[in-house]
Amino acid sequence: MSVYSIFSLLLLSLCHFAYADELTSKTDEQALLFSELPSVFTASRHEQPVTKAPASVDIITSEQIKRYGWRTVSAMLGSLPGFISAYDRAYHHTGVRGFAPPGDYNTRILVLIDGHRVNENLQDYAGLGRDFLVDVENIERVEVVRGPASALYGSSALFAVVNVITQRGRDLQGARISGSTGSYESHQGQVSHGKKFANGLETLFSASYFHSDGHDNLDFPGLGTAHHQDEEQVERLHGKLTWEDFTLSGSWMGRKKFIPTGTTGTTFGEPQTHYHDRRAYTDLNYHHNFTGDWDLTARAFWDSYEFDDDLPYQVSPQQTIINKDHWEGQWVGGEFLLGHTFFETHRLTFGSEWRYNFRQLLTNFDVNPNFLYADNRQTSNIVGVFLQDEWAILDNVTLEAGGRFDHYDIFGGTFNPRLGLIYQPFDDTTVKVLYGTAFRAPNAFESVYACCEGLTPWIGNPNLTPERIKTYELVWEQRLHPNFDLHVSLYYNRLSNLINLNVSPEGIRQFHNQGNAEAHGVETQLVAHFENVEGRLSHTFQQSRVAGAANPPNAPVHMVKLNFSAPIWQNKVFAGYELQYISSRATTIDTRVPDYTISNLTLLTRRWLPGLELTGGVYNLFNAHYFDPASPPLLPDKIAQDGRNFRIQLSYEF
Repeated sequence: MSVYSIFSLLLLSLCHFAYADELTSKTDEQALLFSELPSVFTASRHEQPVTKAPASVDIITSEQIKRYGWRTVSAMLGSLPGFISAYDRAYHHTGVRGFAPPGDYNTRILVLIDGHRVNENLQDYAGLGRDFLVDVENIERVEVVRGPASALYGSSALFAVVNVITQRGRDLQGARISGSTGSYESHQGQVSHGKKFANGLETLFSASYFHSDGHDNLDFPGLGTAHHQDEEQVERLHGKLTWEDFTLSGSWMGRKKFIPTGTTGTTFGEPQTHYHDRRAYTDLNYHHNFTGDWDLTARAFWDSYEFDDDLPYQVSPQQTIINKDHWEGQWVGGEFLLGHTFFETHRLTFGSEWRYNFRQLLTNFDVNPNFLYADNRQTSNIVGVFLQDEWAILDNVTLEAGGRFDHYDIFGGTFNPRLGLIYQPFDDTTVKVLYGTAFRAPNAFESVYACCEGLTPWIGNPNLTPERIKTYELVWEQRLHPNFDLHVSLYYNRLSNLINLNVSPEGIRQFHNQGNAEAHGVETQLVAHFENVEGRLSHTFQQSRVAGAANPPNAPVHMVKLNFSAPIWQNKVFAGYELQYISSRATTIDTRVPDYTISNLTLLTRRWLPGLELTGGVYNLFNAHYFDPASPPLLPDKIAQDGRNFRIQLSYEF
C-alpha cells in the first residue's frame, strides 16, 4: 500500500469520527491556543500588554504550529498579513510590506532566538527555511513586530523583528521522540529531553536530522532539465540550561542543499552543484528583578557562520573545473539593559551593545587546477547605546519615545529615533500613531569582496553608507466582540541610499548606494477565537516603487490569507485549513509570474494514548501550478513550486 493510500485512509477515518460525535469545546492545557497572550517582550525589550506595544504585533504559538503543520519559520511568517515567502530551490526568502527583492537573504528583517541576534556577519543572512537554527518542534512562540526597530536593536531591523522563543525544560518535563515522512522521499527524526528539577535547575537538549531527495526532474525552459539535483540534508543541535537568574543556550545547524537551477558562472545540469551552510552560537544570559522596580539583563555571546559551495563549470567537453567559495565569520559581543519605573508613570530602559567581528573571511578558488581568485579578510567593531522612555501621560494615553546611536568603524555613526503615541478611548479600542527610522549597515560582502579578475570581476566598495528607512504608521485595534478582534494598519515607508549591485558595460560588478524606494499599504486582519476554535482572515493592499525598476520584483499588490482551526472530534482530532491568494509579481528581468491560490490541510490527533500525537498534512491541496521569482545569481527568472505533497509525523512524549 502506498503512503498516499495510507494517508487517504487516515483522512477518511478522521472524517468518520467527525460525524460520529458532536463537536466538543472543552478547554485543556494543550489547547489554550486561543486564550489571549497577556504580553509581548520584543516590541520594547520588556514585558508589556500587546495593546501597549508601540507596533503592529502578531504572535504565533506552538499550538498553531502543530495545527497548521508549518515546517519552517518562513511558512509561519508567510501566513501573516504583509509578509510574503518565496523559495528559489536554494533558500527561503521573506519580504515585508511590498519590499521583497529576490536575492535579499532576509537581510532587512532582524531575526532573534530568545533575544539573540541570528543575522550573520558576512551578508546579514538570516535563515528562515530548513536552515533555521532551531527545529519548529522546539518553538514555544514567535513574536513578530512590524516596522523599524533600529532604535532598540540596531542594524537590519528595517521592516520587522522576528523573535523566536524556544521551549524550556519545564515545557517538556520528560523526553520526546518524533519522526516524519513525506513526499520526495523526505524523512526527519528528532529526540528532545527537557526537565525542571526540584532544586530549580532546568535543562533542555534536542537533536534532529532531515533528508529529502527532492524532485527527480525539474524543467527550466530555455535551460533544460535538472535530474536528481534537488537533494537537501540538515542536522541540528539545540540546548538550554537555566539556573536561577542565568541561562546558557546554544544551537548548531548544518545544511547541504543541491542547486538544480545552476548559478552564474556554472554549467547548468552539473550534478555536484551545491551550497553548504553551518551556523552556531552560544549565549549566556543573566536577568534579575531587584527591589524598587529595577531590572537588569546582561548577555555575552559567541557566534560562527561558515559557507562552502561547489560550482562546476566546463572548459571543454572533456574537462570540468570546480570553483569553490569558502566563507567564515566569527564574532563575540555582549549586551546590557537596565530598566526602572520612575514616579509610577515613566519606565526608562537604558541599553548598550558591543560586537566584535574578529573573523570575516571571503575566499574563492578553483581546484584541479588550483587557482586563488579571492582572499578577502577584515575585522570590525560595532558599538550601540539606546535609551527608551515609556510615559503613561494619562490612564489611557501612553507615549513611547527613544533612540539609539550605533558606531561602525567602517562608516561611522548613525542615530535612529522612535516615537509612538498609544490612545485607548474605550476599553475595547486602541489607536497607535507610530514613527520611526532604521538602517541596514553595508555588509562585508558588499564592502570588501573582490574577486575573479578576468572572469566575472567583483570590486568591493568601502565607501558604502547605510540604507535608511522612515516609517509612518497608524494602527487601529478593535475588540468587536469577546470572540472577535479587528486589526487595521496603514503605513508609509520611504527608503534611501539603497545598496544595489551595479554591473558596468565591461562586466565589473560593484555595490553602490543608488536610488530610493517607497511603499504604502493597508493591512486588515479579523481574528476569531472561541475556546478551541480559531480563525484569521486578512487582506493586504500594498504598492511600492523602487528607483531603477519599472515594476518592483516580488511585490504583489494584493494578498488574501485565511487560517481556520477547530476540533472535529472531541479534543482528540483537530483540523487546520490554510488558504493564500497572492497576486501577480514581477521578476528581476521585468517578466511576471501569474497570481495563484494554494490551500493546505492538516489533521492533528492527540491523546489516543498518553503522550502520543499523529499529524498528517497535505500541502497545495488542489495541486496549483505556480511560480516564485528567481534570485540572482540563479539562472532562470522564475522557479516552479511544489505541487501537491504530504507529510505524516508521529510524536511521543514520555
